[in-house]
Amino acid sequence: MKTGIIVQARTGSTRLPNKVILPFYKDRCILDIILQRLKTLSYPLVVATSNHTNDNQIIEISKRNNIQAFKGSEENVLERFINCAKENSFSNIIRVCADNPFIETSLIEELVDKNVDYSAHFFQEKPSIQTHWGVFTEFVSRAALEKIQSLTKEKTYLEHVTNYIYQNPEFFTISKMKPPVLFQANDIRLTVDNADDFKLAQELYELCIEKNFNFNLSTILEKISQEMRLQMVKSIAFNQK
Repeated sequence: MKTGIIVQARTGSTRLPNKVILPFYKDRCILDIILQRLKTLSYPLVVATSNHTNDNQIIEISKRNNIQAFKGSEENVLERFINCAKENSFSNIIRVCADNPFIETSLIEELVDKNVDYSAHFFQEKPSIQTHWGVFTEFVSRAALEKIQSLTKEKTYLEHVTNYIYQNPEFFTISKMKPPVLFQANDIRLTVDNADDFKLAQELYELCIEKNFNFNLSTILEKISQEMRLQMVKSIAFNQK
């Protein structure tokens, strides 16, 4: 039962194209930063991108970080994950989105449960992947993804890899992890979706890394100013429309 990390990355974002490969801190992009953080863990690591020619840049960034890359369907992300897992003999997957420069690696190990189909931190009934925190990952078995593939052809479930699982819990075994107390605030947005998010994340990252390269969530929260928090609240409200 081999568990591996698959980082989902592409350049074709609607709101901010190329966001994961734009210069973010010195000579590094967000994807560089995420890969370096994840390399501190003991799991094999692969970047899964699309077969669109623009995403060849994702392949190059993976190579310069000495990380294997996989190319698959641009629109059918579910199929991309399944085929990537098969190629790398992963029975279980830790799924990471490439637009989260503040990914919290300390929370990953507790998600790994080889006896369930899906494991994630949940905020009441909402999985962390649907929050605006931008520090969480999720664990899913390849068998569960293959079950989704056999049960539905709806576009939304092919694009959003794990949505079908927590929207149809009767078909899967799900482990709902309780997030640490630090995550109770609802006005923190660390994911990068648009240009304003990108600029704010850059500023915050610089403040954190000046203190400690291996900064954690406590450092991040300490560095968030009142002005930053107000900007986050505005962005949260805008993206919930």
